[in-house]
Amino acid sequence: MESDSDDPDANLWGQVVLVGFLTLLNAIFAATELAVLSVNKNKMKRLSEDGNSKATAVLRLLDDENKFLSTIQVGITLAGFFSSATVAATLAQPVGDWLAGLNVKYSYEIASVGLTLILSYITLVLGELFPKRVARRFPDKVALFMARPIRFLNVIATPFVKLLSASTELIVKITRIESGVEDEKISEDDIRSMVDEGVTGGSIESNEQKMIENIFKFNDLDAMDVMTPRVDVYMIDIDDDPKEYLDELIYGRYTRIPVYRDNRDNIIGIINIKDLFIQVRKRGFDKIDIHKIIRPPFFVADHTKINSLYTKMQSGNIHIAILTDEFGGFSGIVSLEDIIEEIMGNIYDEYDDISPMINKIDDNKYIVDGSTPIQDINREIDLSFDEDNDEYDTIGGLVISIINRIPTDEEGLVVEYDGIIMTVQKMDGNRIDQILITLPIIENIVEADE
Repeated sequence: MESDSDDPDANLWGQVVLVGFLTLLNAIFAATELAVLSVNKNKMKRLSEDGNSKATAVLRLLDDENKFLSTIQVGITLAGFFSSATVAATLAQPVGDWLAGLNVKYSYEIASVGLTLILSYITLVLGELFPKRVARRFPDKVALFMARPIRFLNVIATPFVKLLSASTELIVKITRIESGVEDEKISEDDIRSMVDEGVTGGSIESNEQKMIENIFKFNDLDAMDVMTPRVDVYMIDIDDDPKEYLDELIYGRYTRIPVYRDNRDNIIGIINIKDLFIQVRKRGFDKIDIHKIIRPPFFVADHTKINSLYTKMQSGNIHIAILTDEFGGFSGIVSLEDIIEEIMGNIYDEYDDISPMINKIDDNKYIVDGSTPIQDINREIDLSFDEDNDEYDTIGGLVISIINRIPTDEEGLVVEYDGIIMTVQKMDGNRIDQILITLPIIENIVEADE
């Protein structure tokens, strides 16, 4: 009685199963490589801290990425090598015999080449492309599932990996190729591009995109770019009778008020409205002494970067900064809220006037407040006014710098600048209160074929 080992059909199917197994190994190595490199590291750290040993194994693979990749490459190479050897040694012969029985010329050569092409196709689709698609879709799951087996293979393959690394280093030295090249750093443009793709794909909201963009612009802004200018700052004179402004303090919407002596450039302190109420509770309205509740002012130059200013104010528990120009004069004030709004957007309370500073009339017309900062105009209307000009900070200041005078309320001043028409619609004393911005209309001109 013949054994199964003498049955040619049994041997053939055994070799097919072996090739299938080796292709599966190739698929596992390919999927694991992509999954581990694409894994969410922060998530793995959290899982590891919670006691997940698989996550710990993933992090250890990433700690020695070169060794991990070398192990994967060894596995893929050996799987491919043994698959090819199996086809050449065992499968090509019976297929060649079958073709010879059909009187096909060069039957063994055709069998060898044909099986190699078929094996390459199967390996490429089932051993590379499909498993990598799965790994890209579920990187965390694949990495957690395969981390321990690959860690075990890492140990087994250590001698061979060291031999490969030493050989590679030797070739690098011989060819004088620098081995210590730093990895390419991710730039702001790269992040912006990824965010744009996220918005297009729906994974990132447009308001989140705006916040990220604001973060990049944060370091470029000076304090004067976000300040409330001195003309809009409510202040009190220390020498005035408190009865003259007490109602304004109580019923106003201010929480911290600058205090000056003699002139507005000589600021001597800040009043916190809470301190005022505490003194009123203790002494009554008729015996208020402003001198005893004044807090020391915090002065900074108006060209200070707001990222530096934010750090100083946060660490010093300071909520309002007094800005001074190069001559020591008072420029305006900046609060912590003003700085945070540059990233988060406007923060309103029940006392704020929530009417927008930029109102869109139609696709090419906007009504804007004259005190709107130039950078806000550029962002909201997608313009390119100079944000670094020393002569102006607001859209009203831009108009005044162009005509080199203060317009009157009656003249209805119209200014054209870079094709943009700005019409002064309302004045508030010497301050431009409202401007109509009209953008040039871009028409699509299609030339007819002659």
